Amino acid sequence: MNAASNTTYFDNLRRDLLLPESEAKGIAIQTDKRSRLAFLIDSAGLAVEQYKLLRRRLNALRPQGGLIGITSPGPGEGKTLTSINLAWCFANGGQQTCLADLDFRAPGVADTLKYSVESGGIEDVLTDQSAVHESLRRIGDDPLYALFIHRRRVALDGFLSPVTLAPLLEKLRSMFHWVILDLPPATPMADVAEVVPQVDGAILVIRNATTKKAMIPPACDVLGSKLWGVIYNDSPIAGSEYYGSYGSTGPRSKR
Repeated sequence: MNAASNTTYFDNLRRDLLLPESEAKGIAIQTDKRSRLAFLIDSAGLAVEQYKLLRRRLNALRPQGGLIGITSPGPGEGKTLTSINLAWCFANGGQQTCLADLDFRAPGVADTLKYSVESGGIEDVLTDQSAVHESLRRIGDDPLYALFIHRRRVALDGFLSPVTLAPLLEKLRSMFHWVILDLPPATPMADVAEVVPQVDGAILVIRNATTKKAMIPPACDVLGSKLWGVIYNDSPIAGSEYYGSYGSTGPRSKR
């Protein structure tokens, strides 16, 4: 079986394994003028074009898809917004995509999407209290699904340990073409170091005029050979004066 046949086989297998749409609860996304959800508020903007370029590069790098961890050297650098927009971009291109929040100390995916998690968080899946399809939520009309965190935690109770997390990640890998993990900051806690061995690649988000240079090398060390690239967030885009600037649509992201 050649590479193209392999890709088609696994894509078909994922579609066969994916839960029927009727089993995934859909959620409505509320937006306002301050939102930075590019595919909802400015689908023809420069931010969307930049995410499409990133999508193309990642698809070329790994046509079979996989698990991508998104992190940053510290808080407030845009990793959560990047995770959401990248997942949205993959799904908008027709690829089955799951976005999973794994930042238990400061979960931000649900807050960014203005979604209240009443029950059925990813914690329930990790502790075998619910099945994956019971906690997945479908976002919009594209094949985009999300696993949210129910509540913030100081003690992680082993949620990120390989014994607990690996079975869920393997399940998601079998169901989706791309799985985007919104990870905690890479330092100073050991959370990301526990998850990195289980992902295919990682992207580091640093923010213009915010990220301290001294924090970048330690973050890169944590990611090691899994580091696929760096996103320089909140930086001016060459030519934006001509095409229009995404930054004009709202204030800078705090996450």
